[in-house]
Amino acid sequence: MNDRKSETTHSPEGRSFRFVPRALLLILRLHLGVILIITVLGKITRTEPFSVEMLGFLQGYSMKNASAPYQYFLQHAIIPHATLFSYLVIVGELTAGLSLLLGLGTRVGSAISMFLFLNFLFAKGRLFWSPDSEDAVVFFSALVCLMGAAGRVWGIDAYLARHWPRIILW
Repeated sequence: MNDRKSETTHSPEGRSFRFVPRALLLILRLHLGVILIITVLGKITRTEPFSVEMLGFLQGYSMKNASAPYQYFLQHAIIPHATLFSYLVIVGELTAGLSLLLGLGTRVGSAISMFLFLNFLFAKGRLFWSPDSEDAVVFFSALVCLMGAAGRVWGIDAYLARHWPRIILW
């Protein structure tokens, strides 16, 4: 019986059930990066400022669907400064998207994207367990990229981690 246990643990078949290949993190990281870049390009290339659309969404949809505490937050912090926050959303999406695509500072990029996706989720009035919430899925995808140091797989972070291994940003 001990032989079987050690065989399962040390054989390639046994390991396949216990570990996920790190290359799968690359797919997840690039997927998130592409989503963020496509999203931010739509905000940058539009004819009217993004703040107009954002304000319309927040004052309409979010005020009907978001939780009461988040509505209060929107009314007192975000809506009065919609132009500033629209630029912050654009900068956040661009920074996180480039970070994930290049594998540079992936943990920081993942944290930024998690913050963005969490706020998108709350603004829509969704919960993590809502079956129609794609924001929860991409939030957890970003969490996996953050915890798995996804930039170390075919990313600039791999080079940086070899030279400065104690820095947790990569």
